[in-house]
Amino acid sequence: MQIKNVAMIGAGAIGGVYAYSLHKLLGDNFAFIANGKRKERLQKEGLYLNGEHFNPKVVSSDGDTTFDLIIVSVKNYQLQSAIEDMRNLVNENTIILTLLNGISARDILQEEFKDNHVLYGLAIKIDAVKVGNKITQTSNAIIQFGDKYNKEMSEGVLAVKNLLNDAKINNQVFEDMIKTIWTKWMLNIGLNQVSAISGATYGVIKNTPELLTLVNKAMMEVMKVSLACNINLGNENWERVQDVINTLSGDGKTSLLQDIENQRKTEVEYFSGTLIKIAKEHNVEVPVNEVLYNFIKAKEKNYTK
Repeated sequence: MQIKNVAMIGAGAIGGVYAYSLHKLLGDNFAFIANGKRKERLQKEGLYLNGEHFNPKVVSSDGDTTFDLIIVSVKNYQLQSAIEDMRNLVNENTIILTLLNGISARDILQEEFKDNHVLYGLAIKIDAVKVGNKITQTSNAIIQFGDKYNKEMSEGVLAVKNLLNDAKINNQVFEDMIKTIWTKWMLNIGLNQVSAISGATYGVIKNTPELLTLVNKAMMEVMKVSLACNINLGNENWERVQDVINTLSGDGKTSLLQDIENQRKTEVEYFSGTLIKIAKEHNVEVPVNEVLYNFIKAKEKNYTK
């Protein structure tokens, strides 16, 4: 199996970083999926990554082309809209790869596209910041992806890995993608939420013991919930998260902080909001995340725009 044409839905910071490499490899065999004013803006302005301009093809949701691979890189609250936008561009052989935060997106996509191969996926060690159509990215970002279990790679996983390698996109396939997804979720719950309430960049958090303590306390609650759910995050997962924090660029900002700064809707419901619900089902207390959740929700409700 060889992937010859690829679409991306979501032209934010993460989507833009990977779109640059895929467009460089595939040319017009790569496209963004967008409609209306978003499509017009992308076609007219394109994107910049670290000062380099690129202008990929843009296709509408009612286009007559289907794709070998569609990468979904939107916010969680945009997922249902994205599903409708990509529905006509999927054929029976289309592989779908999600890069959304949280732990639910892959299952939602698989339910909508029952006959397709839908992969778990995430972007790690990515410190991309987007202002307008300009993206700055300094860290050595990695896509981690695969089926639920990957002791042996399936044909679809191998095809995606070959594509990412050809595009010079760092990637890893983990044997247990459920633990991998929960590990990234744990990082988001700690780092993203603390950055959102404090306004701190990665560098400030790393150099402020009080903020690091809060990050770690929020993440320890994810560890407790994972044990109750038989996910069983352990020392290896904890150390992997600490390694990510240590390697992030000092000036970088989490996506949640960027949303707060731009007075946009956040993904807090998919971070502590989801954790709180799962914790209640298993009678696990998560007081730190309850505080973070309410703090961020209050910030959203008091936007001045």
